[in-house]
Amino acid sequence: MRKNLERWLGRTAYQIMPDRFCKLDENLRAIPGRTIKAWNDRMPNWQPGLDGEYTNDYFYCGNLRGITSKLDYLNSLGFDMIYLTPIESSYSYHHYDPMDHMEIDQWLGTWEEFSELCNQAHERGMLIVVDLVFNHTGIHSIYFDNPKYSHWYKRDSNGEVVRWWNFKDLPECDTLNEDYQKEMTRVVEKYLQMGADGIRLDLGENLPKEFLVAIGKVKEKYPETIFIGEMWGIATDKSHEDAKIFDLQLDSVMNYPVADAILRWTRWGKFEHFMYIFERVYREYPIEVQNVLLNNIATHDTPTTVTMLGGEKMNDNVFDKQIWDIEAPWRTENGFDTYSFRKFEADHDVLEAVDYIRAKSLLRIAIAIMYMLPGIPCIFQGTEIADTGYKDPFNRKPYNWNKHSDEITEFVSKMGFVRKENCDILKTGQVRIARIDEKVLIIERFTEKDEHIILAVNRTPEWQYIMLPGDNSKFDVLYCDDGCSNTWLTDYGMIIVRQ
Repeated sequence: MRKNLERWLGRTAYQIMPDRFCKLDENLRAIPGRTIKAWNDRMPNWQPGLDGEYTNDYFYCGNLRGITSKLDYLNSLGFDMIYLTPIESSYSYHHYDPMDHMEIDQWLGTWEEFSELCNQAHERGMLIVVDLVFNHTGIHSIYFDNPKYSHWYKRDSNGEVVRWWNFKDLPECDTLNEDYQKEMTRVVEKYLQMGADGIRLDLGENLPKEFLVAIGKVKEKYPETIFIGEMWGIATDKSHEDAKIFDLQLDSVMNYPVADAILRWTRWGKFEHFMYIFERVYREYPIEVQNVLLNNIATHDTPTTVTMLGGEKMNDNVFDKQIWDIEAPWRTENGFDTYSFRKFEADHDVLEAVDYIRAKSLLRIAIAIMYMLPGIPCIFQGTEIADTGYKDPFNRKPYNWNKHSDEITEFVSKMGFVRKENCDILKTGQVRIARIDEKVLIIERFTEKDEHIILAVNRTPEWQYIMLPGDNSKFDVLYCDDGCSNTWLTDYGMIIVRQ
């Protein structure tokens, strides 16, 4: 699958959940079962309904036209790639329970508006990646309980449809069924025809090789398409085939392990964990995959970055899952105590002032590290304004457009400029760690032409002495916090130089 990916090298991405990003007012046709929340009512509907069920049927009505209206804003921050979570018709606001793969949700827009978004993005040098869900459908889909599509679903020994992780509203699809593969290939081709440039595959690590090979045939017609698979662990922990990155099944995967390493070092100084993950990913993955890894420090499936860096209950045990795996205290003999977990999230949604201030200082450091590592850094919406929020639904608030001038926003813009101006090194340059301990991290990117970019960061509130590698007389400073130099870093300070 991995061919003609040059245009993806050196990109900087922004992840958008369309219902929650930007709304351009329209007269929406009412849809039974859906409710609309006012944009400024940012507290999620986190409590169960009268029937005790937790639903995702409330919408803020962000739409594709709204995203198009903000392209210049995103471009100004250095983003030249947008990753959209699903936009297909669905029962839920997040659209991960598709109803009809060939229809865009009517509250989000139309195919024409999607094409216009893609066209406007392309005019600005931006590429669009769409998230497609093939592992399952929703129970409200046009496929489920329709005899015409009954062979599309997995069944147990009793002939009952298998539910994904026992979620009763997510019937699992038989991705080995050739008819299903053909129809889903048509779905992929439809999005590419309408202007999409790449595909992010929800639960991509679970999709079998046969399915990935089948949909990958669209590259014969659209050779520059990138396929990015969702993957939570280190790919090489799996067998050669299941890793999905060796036999050209996937071009890229989401780099959650490195996200965990960045966050745990930034917050607690877990340098040995950072080096372990760094060595695994950047020594074991094919170099072609490394250069287009979708890096992150938060997504729609984790708490927001600033909350992970400053909030309570984050998991600091590197031998027990990842920093965002925080549900353990609410697991009981009778199952998971969803109400108490969400009550905690609601009560702690706003961080204490001192924690928030420190977390924002650490947020700058986490962003800088991600931007300097091989791959495509991806910022989840709201990160650039240091929005708080624990797990779903608190990390998925509507974008706070009244807070778009945060100092973190300015920093993201500066980092975006550094990436663009030094793409010759950052898009394919090799990487090494020049220093790492509990306080300081120095990352070096370099090429065979002996060109170097060096990032040095201090995660502590005390000044730290450093010694940058190379000839200091030949350094060109790309970014520098006040007071920092090639020998000293101020509290939470950083410097980026080119040699």
